[in-house]
Amino acid sequence: MAAFSLHTTVHTLLAKSGYNKLERREQRIVLAGIIFILCLALFHFAVSPLLEGRQRAQKSVIQKKEDLVKIRQLQEEYHRLQNQTEEMEKRLQKRNPSFTLFSFIEERATQAKVKEQINSMTPSTSEGDGMLQESRVDLKLEHISLQQLVDFLQQVESAENAVMIKRISIQESNKDEGSLDAVMQIITFTKKSGS
Repeated sequence: MAAFSLHTTVHTLLAKSGYNKLERREQRIVLAGIIFILCLALFHFAVSPLLEGRQRAQKSVIQKKEDLVKIRQLQEEYHRLQNQTEEMEKRLQKRNPSFTLFSFIEERATQAKVKEQINSMTPSTSEGDGMLQESRVDLKLEHISLQQLVDFLQQVESAENAVMIKRISIQESNKDEGSLDAVMQIITFTKKSGS
């Protein structure tokens, strides 16, 4: 009954539109146009959204994989830094409790025979976020030979005492030909008071 009603409705529409009055060839062209429009509508409203959804899903999967790689890299970096911090804390526990960076540098300058070339030594500390704080000495050496500078640097850098040279600037001395002037920043870490 529903099929008969649909057939009747289609026949009525065709008759009212003038489709039945067209020649056979013209009917085929109109039918091809209708099929083309239906296919276009089907693609636009059904297939295209599916393809776009699939493309968005693929991009999302790629982005999630990249995010996962970054998270793993950050995790590895975190573990590396955590291990370094633990290693640093072990070194600091072994270090003499009365250790100060200023006196350590003075002692090493005496051993390297460059104490007379020290123009200035400025100590300072900077608070970090963790349990450690950075202790720093800005040091200026003047009229020093290359060999004296090398000896001093070897004396100062100490893994055992967790002392390292953070920055160094070396230039030829203006006053004494063949000698050097050096400005450096020497650092170590100390436990914050109350930690």
